[in-house]
Amino acid sequence: MSAGEILLGTMALMVVGDLVMALYFRSLADRVESGGTVSSNLDPEGARRTATLLLESAPLVWLAVVLFSFCVIPFRDRRDQILVE
Repeated sequence: MSAGEILLGTMALMVVGDLVMALYFRSLADRVESGGTVSSNLDPEGARRTATLLLESAPLVWLAVVLFSFCVIPFRDRRDQILVE
């Protein structure tokens, strides 16, 4: 496997991990709101906000990381390079 394949696979696993955490927070909020006992200091609204944030923004952040990693989005301005003729 090349380094790019390993990097892309790792990033995909991170996206899946973020989505699993988001679904876990959402299920915690649902259990607390339905009367279940999860924790005495769990705020269901905060857990639901965290889940929504993870569901909406985490894939976009990891997409940006992948685009930077594969140089689809350049890191710096190309005018900074010195051209040798």
